[in-house]
Amino acid sequence: MKDTILIDSYAQIKHNQNGKFRAAVRSSVLDLLSLKHKILGDEEVLKTPRIQFLYFHHIFQDELKNFENLLEYLSKDHVFISHSEAVDRLLTDRVDKPYIAWSSDDGIQNNMLAAKALNKYGASCCFYINPASIGLTDVEKIKHFCREKLEMPPVAFLSWNEVELLQRQGHEIGNHTFKHDMVSQLTQEQFEEDFLKADTILTQKCGPIKHFAYTYGRFENFTKPAFKFVMNNGYQSCISASRGCHINGKGMLNKNKVFLRRDQIIADWNLSHIKHFLIKGVQELDYNTNFLPKSLD
Repeated sequence: MKDTILIDSYAQIKHNQNGKFRAAVRSSVLDLLSLKHKILGDEEVLKTPRIQFLYFHHIFQDELKNFENLLEYLSKDHVFISHSEAVDRLLTDRVDKPYIAWSSDDGIQNNMLAAKALNKYGASCCFYINPASIGLTDVEKIKHFCREKLEMPPVAFLSWNEVELLQRQGHEIGNHTFKHDMVSQLTQEQFEEDFLKADTILTQKCGPIKHFAYTYGRFENFTKPAFKFVMNNGYQSCISASRGCHINGKGMLNKNKVFLRRDQIIADWNLSHIKHFLIKGVQELDYNTNFLPKSLD
């Protein structure tokens, strides 16, 4: 495999992206919103007790410094906890501090850089992976998978040995479907087959799997029957990629009714832009968003 064929920096990702004008406009808007937060002193709301799930897809070498800066910033007023502890605290009504739980999707190889940074801050992460891409070394297969499933240029994926190393370092492994298909485009039978195939492989390689993150992450990319199937198979959580964070304060929750939200982090972003999304999540805190949204109910 010729490594030069594979993308190894976020600068290359941005170079290959369309919509540069849109990105510039988005950045300008976020600059203004960030300035508003600074003027109003909104950053103080980040001390609010809650559970905020943050996730990333990649931490390239040219994103690493920004990612470490983010970890340093968050560590001052937040407690980093594992995905499993976060779920348990929410279900058992023990959300007494501002908690951050990290996760990552797709099993990109530079997640090893992310893990190294997280380890420095005692932060655990749940790495959601697709067994079909773990250990891929054939360039053509990688290019096809990245193009068809991830909509990005070709990148290196984790090996099973690296997945094992992540576990030894205290991180968790989650189910992200077998080959990154969109659940809402599958029949229920197809989804169940895919889910069980992924679960079987992951269990054999990693031990019992507790958490499922469906691909693409919007509410419309999932279905209520799929959610029920996941939870009926003994999983502790099912998580989206729709922004928002969680509070409780009303007692024990039924895990079969709780539907988790996450905020995406791209480490290349300006820290003030990331703060905006964190602040917005806290300002919109609502007990009722703990549950399956009406669009899936």
